[in-house]
Amino acid sequence: MKKAITVAMIAVLLFGVASPVFALSMDGYEPYTKAEFPKWSLDLRRAETIFFGGIPIAFPLVGAAYSIAGQNPEFLQTLGIACAVSAAITLIDYIIGVVSAN
Repeated sequence: MKKAITVAMIAVLLFGVASPVFALSMDGYEPYTKAEFPKWSLDLRRAETIFFGGIPIAFPLVGAAYSIAGQNPEFLQTLGIACAVSAAITLIDYIIGVVSAN
């Protein structure tokens, strides 16, 4: 009996909640245009992507550098340095983008 009630509840949730999502059609879809977003928002999105994408790469590299140096840093110290490295890479990318645009 409990299985039947559980299955019924799952079915109601799936078809009751998800049915409006499945009912959407792709007829009204239009791709974004280049003029739809201002330049600063595109630059900010690129910087955000580079910064947060660089942290997982910089974190183990910073930890490895500390290990090679024979030190044992704490987690937050390593994370802070990785964030600083990622921010520096983001700033360098922005400067290169500004210089190449001119």
